[in-house]
Amino acid sequence: MAECDCISIEEEQEAFIRDFNSLEDWMIQYECLLGLTADMPVVYSEEKIRENLIEGCQARLWVVLSFEDGRVRVRIDSEALIVKGIAAVIAKLFDKRYPEEICNARLDFLERTSIRSQISTDRFHGMLKLIERICNYAGAQRA
Repeated sequence: MAECDCISIEEEQEAFIRDFNSLEDWMIQYECLLGLTADMPVVYSEEKIRENLIEGCQARLWVVLSFEDGRVRVRIDSEALIVKGIAAVIAKLFDKRYPEEICNARLDFLERTSIRSQISTDRFHGMLKLIERICNYAGAQRA
């Protein structure tokens, strides 16, 4: 997924869905998700605190949000590789975006790929809570 101001969140999400769905085997898709975690910015141990924890997720999932140069910055980490991989997609779609873009985006890649059928309901809801946390943060920066 590219980091370009000219590519909207929706366009980047569509590219991910197309590329991910072209991988017919779940194990290859899983490897794709894990590959996305390789370049993720680090969440330091001192940042893995209750305030940064996404409640209700089956595995511990942390999100660290900041606002720099008018853009929202998103860093995530999880103890579970699959959760970290899916959260990496969310982070890559939202990181370095203007709050308005985030607030207007509709992420539905979970439902439009095989990811939804491969994860538990708790993990799915954890991802929705992650998206909600980022959107709420972006909304607060917009005000």
